Amino acid sequence: MARRPRLPPPDWRRGENDDGDDWPVDRGRPLGLRLLALVGALAFVMLGINSLLPVLQRPQQPPSLPSHAG
Repeated sequence: MARRPRLPPPDWRRGENDDGDDWPVDRGRPLGLRLLALVGALAFVMLGINSLLPVLQRPQQPPSLPSHAG
């Protein structure tokens, strides 16, 4: 059976009702930072797509020269 990982030192724990058997709660990032990260990730993806578009397009044929009939 796998052993449970060790808990962090007691000085990391917070609260008076702490029984010493819980991991600290990660409250995550604020909504503003999450949205900023999402916008940055989307901008990075769009830059990548825009840099690949010329490679993925079919080559354009040069315009045909007008013929001189006469």
